[in-house]
Amino acid sequence: MARTFQSLGELGSYLEAAGVRVVDPGYPLTDLADDGCAYDVWRSQPSVRKVVDFVARNVASVPLHVYERVSDLDRQRVIDHPLARLLAAPAPRMVPFRLWHALLADWLIYDRWCAAKKITDTGVLQLVRVPARRFRFVDDGLDQVAKIAIWTREGHYDEHDPDGFVYDHGYSQRGANGTSPMETLRDLLAEAREAVEYRRAVWANGARVPAVIERPADAPSWDDTARGRFVSSMRAFIRKGGREGGVPVLEDGMTMKVVNAFSPRDTGDLEGRRLTDAEVASAYHIAPELVGARAGTYSNIEAYRQMLYRDALGPLIVAVEQVLNAMLTPDLAGGRALYVEANIEAKLRGSFEEQARVLSSAVGAPWMLRSEARARANLPAIEHADELVVPLNVTVGGLASPRDTAPPPKAGRLAKAARPDDLGTFAAERDAFERALTHHLEGLAAELTRRLELKAADDLAEVWGTERAEREAALAELVLAWGYRLAQVGAWEVLTSWNPEADGWSAEVMLAWLAKAAATYAAEIEQATYDRVAEAADQGDQAIRDALAGWAEVAALHALTASTEFRGFGGHDAAKASGLARKTWHARGRSSRPTHAALSGTSVEIWDVFGNGARWPGDRRAGAKETARCRCHLTYSRSE
Repeated sequence: MARTFQSLGELGSYLEAAGVRVVDPGYPLTDLADDGCAYDVWRSQPSVRKVVDFVARNVASVPLHVYERVSDLDRQRVIDHPLARLLAAPAPRMVPFRLWHALLADWLIYDRWCAAKKITDTGVLQLVRVPARRFRFVDDGLDQVAKIAIWTREGHYDEHDPDGFVYDHGYSQRGANGTSPMETLRDLLAEAREAVEYRRAVWANGARVPAVIERPADAPSWDDTARGRFVSSMRAFIRKGGREGGVPVLEDGMTMKVVNAFSPRDTGDLEGRRLTDAEVASAYHIAPELVGARAGTYSNIEAYRQMLYRDALGPLIVAVEQVLNAMLTPDLAGGRALYVEANIEAKLRGSFEEQARVLSSAVGAPWMLRSEARARANLPAIEHADELVVPLNVTVGGLASPRDTAPPPKAGRLAKAARPDDLGTFAAERDAFERALTHHLEGLAAELTRRLELKAADDLAEVWGTERAEREAALAELVLAWGYRLAQVGAWEVLTSWNPEADGWSAEVMLAWLAKAAATYAAEIEQATYDRVAEAADQGDQAIRDALAGWAEVAALHALTASTEFRGFGGHDAAKASGLARKTWHARGRSSRPTHAALSGTSVEIWDVFGNGARWPGDRRAGAKETARCRCHLTYSRSE
């Protein structure tokens, strides 16, 4: 139960007897248990300061905008209005970030915050923070704020009408002053403090091996001089003795015996600090990965970023909006339908490249003037730059985006249907595909390496995400072009023997399936490389460059696997069109995997699958274990 003190003298005597140093006379005279430790915890506990400052900085950096609701479907940003000017400059020589950072820190530490509405001699409204340590909410018996009591320099409380303040508080089982998280974290933080003190004491003593020196019972008796000499020599091997880390010379048959106690390894405090960081972060509903308390992966950076302002900080931001709209906006709105809203989009906004790509696709046309682009690049204005340039190929009902220069590419436009004389052997086409794919991936690796060198490693997700869709589309187009040729190679291997005139068969029929397969290959190659780079990110820049270089090195594997599948698909398609009824699996030889060697010579109906689940060699339906590096092929027949 909280104790009530009748005077400052009684409070001081109590604190002195309890061994507590009085830091500020502004500590309240009641409910001391709720607040007494808050200041010292913030000052002395790195975990609390790290998490509180992280939350306060991120929320305080969200701009507060003023809008007017014109109708249910129309709202307008209000800039030139007393409310907007107050939020932009709450007080002389006070920027919004510093005001809200301090108020939020009060809220996170004490579970309450308060700002006074101060009207200047010129009638201008200002917001002035009232430090949480210097005020108390006086409730009406139902835990509603009836008065705000502020500690004065004269050493007493003055009670004020709440209408002159903007304030908020958290939940408390009694009263309206909230419950400080420091109280909830007290035991955890006390344990962390004890661990720090222990480690400091161990290191202060030189972090010796925990051991005792045993002297035989039959050793000659020691006089004070001999004992003092030995003790002095041993002290040279502990902290600041001058011989730390050396080996002491023992006398009279003495032995050193290691005891079962904490070892120097136990002085390592990294894991202990991370655990405390994680517990404090969880108490404030913050993912430990965001404050470095737990390792995260680069692939989920964007997810953490979205989660931060939606699930973790979202409730705090909403609470601030509601307080301002309930306690401040009515004073200045003048009857207009004004409201305050945090511009969270400013924190979630992607890079300029991502915004440009999304917006141009969303509106279906260019959206930035040349004058605006020049201003963004800090270039001087020029004449005739205030007109929106719309390419002739962008019309209403036409292309979806000015970034499109033609309808979605079709393989028929990339490569025409070929006759056998227009195609090389399967090995030649496969090797040409490998060279083209290697060259393409080397170019992508070089460009991404350059971008990553211009940014910190923490920006990996952002750098990689830029133009990712374009990279995959270009890669899919390359794979599709070569896949079309390889599928025709496989088809003509069958047609030459069974249907030389290609009656009933058309190469264009294969395009839809080939396009989907090419897109899948492109996405897999992109994602596999990203995962490798993300894995290497913790090992430094050189590891990232090596991982990117490996992008092109695996082109041979991708080309071989895809080539086998495209050849198998093309032959299978031609066989069906030619009326062939059965297919037979042929393994490459001893180098084939056991499942393929076991299938060699096996025949099934043309519509059936083989024992490994594949319709043809390289068929991705069978899974990566059955397709990677596969060099098998099929032959066909009309019947048994």
